[in-house]
Amino acid sequence: MNSSQAGATAQGAWQSSCCNQSGVPLEPPEGPRAVQAAVLGVLSLLVLCGVLFLAAGLLLRAQGLTALLARELRSSREGEPGGASVDDDDS
Repeated sequence: MNSSQAGATAQGAWQSSCCNQSGVPLEPPEGPRAVQAAVLGVLSLLVLCGVLFLAAGLLLRAQGLTALLARELRSSREGEPGGASVDDDDS
């Protein structure tokens, strides 16, 4: 048996196991497709919750840093003799 005969035999065995008499591939049953859709939906929700959790953590960290910076600016202005006459070059 040469390689072309082995390939034809393997293809014939595969075709007989997956195809009906007309040679048209069989449709997969609807059960596994519904399970696949449900699993995909659950995984999508988990990813969405994870992204929201990380975003909320970043927002809370940014708010904490902003409050810390505002507190430091307030304390540095109170410690200066001129008080509120601080020149801002940023604006």
